[in-house]
Amino acid sequence: MFVYCPILIHLTMYKGLFAMNSTIFDLLTKDYSIQLATNEEDFEIIKNLRHKMYGPIYNLPYNTMEEKGYLFSEDDTQSFNYLLRHNDSDTYVGTVRVFFVNNKTPATQLPMQKDGNVDDIDHLTQERPICEISRLALSNNLPKHPSFSTLKLRTCLSLALMVATRINYFLYHYTTVFSVMEYSLERILKRQNVHFEEVGKATEYYGIRIPFAIQREKLIKDTEINMGEITRYYLQELCQNPEPFWSFIDNNPYLDSSDIELDKISNLFETHGKDVDLDLLLSQETSLS
Repeated sequence: MFVYCPILIHLTMYKGLFAMNSTIFDLLTKDYSIQLATNEEDFEIIKNLRHKMYGPIYNLPYNTMEEKGYLFSEDDTQSFNYLLRHNDSDTYVGTVRVFFVNNKTPATQLPMQKDGNVDDIDHLTQERPICEISRLALSNNLPKHPSFSTLKLRTCLSLALMVATRINYFLYHYTTVFSVMEYSLERILKRQNVHFEEVGKATEYYGIRIPFAIQREKLIKDTEINMGEITRYYLQELCQNPEPFWSFIDNNPYLDSSDIELDKISNLFETHGKDVDLDLLLSQETSLS
């Protein structure tokens, strides 16, 4: 089961947002921070966030949603799950999932194929690894901020969750990124130079949803202007404290450390500094078997 949160529809309401200024950069690195969920405590946080966001949609209590796998499922063990933390209060306000399929994973279909009745994209999912962005959720009760209205704060934090997925695309060499969304969101993303391609028939799932896909390298380049600086910040942070990340990789039965590009990224930062060029990060990648 998957739900796509409509919060991203506000991403174009502030024209200056995407040229990342220092105030927004500080918001997304000092006031808030992005982290990979790596342990059971993190996964419990994800469950609680999903219940708060999706509970009113399903109109079900926590225990029932947990039993049905709406809060955490086998798909989540085959995913990189990211959390968004408000640092001063030490509370978590958002989450997003990057579900992946490689040659080791038990599930060979994306959640949008299994649960969303998207059944006409099999021919596009054969070259692996691939991934799907899903389960994006942001709390409705955000701490007030002295410099941002509630709407602009949600807009910026939505961007942070998308940055989390972009970080993941550098770390793991997917071929294609998939997602299910409404046409309204696709048009908004296109105005920001993110050109997903419609790849299947519309399906009814809490409204009309359409399957889209984009080549992962194209998506990375498309989003460099609005997400590049903050992506490099978090990648460099990860390079400086990689042990928890490598522990997560080592404990995941569907990933090998050789699949991950972190060491090459670290070498590039050491050689070129924190403003390492995007093309260098991409050109250093190797294809995965």
